[in-house]
Amino acid sequence: MRMLKKIEEYIDKCIEAGDIYGASFSLITPQGINQYYHGTQGQDEFAIGLDPAMIYDLASVTKVVGTTTRIFQLLSDHTIHLTDSVARFLPGFTHPEITIQNLLLHNSGLPADIDHLDKMQREDLIKAVYDAPLIATPGTTYVYSDLGFILLGWIIRAVDGSLARSIQDHVLYPLAMTNTGYNLNRPKVRFVPTEFDSLRGQIQGGQVHDYKAFLLNGESGHAGLFSTLTDLSVFVEMMLNFGEYQGKRVLDENVFDWLGEYDEHGRTLGWERHNGQHQYFHTGFTGPAIAFDLDRQVGLVVLTNRVYPTSDNQVWNQDRQHVFDLFFEAD
Repeated sequence: MRMLKKIEEYIDKCIEAGDIYGASFSLITPQGINQYYHGTQGQDEFAIGLDPAMIYDLASVTKVVGTTTRIFQLLSDHTIHLTDSVARFLPGFTHPEITIQNLLLHNSGLPADIDHLDKMQREDLIKAVYDAPLIATPGTTYVYSDLGFILLGWIIRAVDGSLARSIQDHVLYPLAMTNTGYNLNRPKVRFVPTEFDSLRGQIQGGQVHDYKAFLLNGESGHAGLFSTLTDLSVFVEMMLNFGEYQGKRVLDENVFDWLGEYDEHGRTLGWERHNGQHQYFHTGFTGPAIAFDLDRQVGLVVLTNRVYPTSDNQVWNQDRQHVFDLFFEAD
């Protein structure tokens, strides 16, 4: 496929230019899954060639693979509703006017992030999320907010008792995604390193990069999942098959009607939309990208640790956008 060749060649250029050390990437089609592993984990002791066993920190891709998927399931079985107040499930939350729909669309009016995180402990962060002041009237302004998805994770926990167990039982297990989860316990060498932090040292071995997720014991609705290329390719295969995987229904088909129904500031429920089409994608701070096109029946996963050894290197963010362009705009 010409589009795949273009993506492969472009990723090789990014590696050669030093934008990233390596990338694991796949193209998912009705004919099968093509997987590629180019480059290394990093330099020096991390100059290890990438292979299918490598595990990546998904950062905000957690929002769609884990949190949004479970929220969709709870919406489909009417355990929760888009119009439900967040405070119905989290009574201590300051803003009863904010709904689950607001959180999914990032138009809750909550700020993007929390200030002074470096001075916080876990309880400080929880209080800061519950008490966060609004920067806009809910439903009026788009602000991509980690806070909204932290809250969605807590709603899942309130309903199911445990966020990690809920995602494991209802999303990962039905898809046989056995190398995906929070706080994964696997050999350290399998984890692609992320940033070198002055206080935490080299972050690797299943320790989440995102500091809010770190304060929340590695388990949050906005970040914290780790996964492999193979597992994420299976997830995309399920999305392309309108919620079904190997005869098992993971998501109701009505979910895909919802995805097509909403388009606010380029976003639908949980996901971003491309040009108003049935094309959806999401990215993560550490470098990952996931996308699928329901009309053309193709999907894409690109995993890389662009924050290694420092998140100051942001070149991949532009590179990644070009990869999306090659994927979505292919003839």
